[in-house]
Amino acid sequence: MIGSRASRFVFPCAVLSSALALCACPGQPGGDGDGDGDGDGDGDAVWSETLDLNENLSLSGVWGTGPDDVFIVGGDDSQGTVHHYDGSDWEKLSGIPDVGLLVWAYGFGPDDVYAVGVGGGIVHKTANGWEEIDSGTDLDLWGVWGAATDDVWIVGGDVDAGDPVLLHWDGSTITPVVIPAEQNPPGAHALFKVWGIGDKVFAVGQYGVILEKQGDDWIWLDAGGEADDDFVSLWGTSESNIVAVGGRGNARIAHYDGSTWTTIAPSGVSGLNASYMDQDGYAHIGGTFGIVGTFDVAAEEISYEDGGTMFDIHAMWGDGEGRVYAVGGSFYPANHRGVALVREER
Repeated sequence: MIGSRASRFVFPCAVLSSALALCACPGQPGGDGDGDGDGDGDGDAVWSETLDLNENLSLSGVWGTGPDDVFIVGGDDSQGTVHHYDGSDWEKLSGIPDVGLLVWAYGFGPDDVYAVGVGGGIVHKTANGWEEIDSGTDLDLWGVWGAATDDVWIVGGDVDAGDPVLLHWDGSTITPVVIPAEQNPPGAHALFKVWGIGDKVFAVGQYGVILEKQGDDWIWLDAGGEADDDFVSLWGTSESNIVAVGGRGNARIAHYDGSTWTTIAPSGVSGLNASYMDQDGYAHIGGTFGIVGTFDVAAEEISYEDGGTMFDIHAMWGDGEGRVYAVGGSFYPANHRGVALVREER
């Protein structure tokens, strides 16, 4: 069953095939090609491989507390994996519970990290090691975020059928939350990410669904006519500056200004999976065919950078000191491949 669940992972992350990787062109329209993402041609930013995998693993999520504490999650058909960076070296951690491929991670300190994945897997790192949390579901879990270790939200679902999965963890109990049909007009089967800042918490998913937590309820928000394809991830710098990305054949980018979500479908841009923001007005983005770059919110323009890979990028995260990590790969059963990159100012 792990293999069949993992194979469904290719849909929400729009994984490219090896054949496409061989024939796709390295350049992308609309960027200046200098590698720094700001359009000035000075080439200040460089992407390079940061984790040299010596086994066939897919990489899907990245999160950390700072430059010397970075976690990358992923795995293969049979087991979820976690790699950790201490500021000098990467280590594949032992003691991970027997769960399937891990998709996403979020935490509150070096010894307080959650990761979720296929088949309903949830693991939690504490000072005493890793423990498994019973999610109460065998459906795939795609995202995790929390305001505190006793206030954690987890999302997922079967992309082909059923209702989205929305779970709350209070530190001891998992509680499922039902999303009423009237708050899911497009009929999404899955939510892919949940994220918040300040008093705002949003979940995004299939068919352009964006939900906002308002009190005890989750309310559907209209993000405009272009919000007609999946949103895969989101990040922001404030309650009035959040960017969500997605799209399958063609990208979707949505911006929240504190009151309204506005979505665009930039012409000629393939699907996006990753969004990370560390400054107002700009988002680091990643997606299919190895896309990495920055999105200028005001100008609604993408500046492409050279990540040096054709593997799909699935997640991004920054360490607070100028380095941005990007992870990805392919998720075909029995043929997992992964890539981990870091963007540094030079």
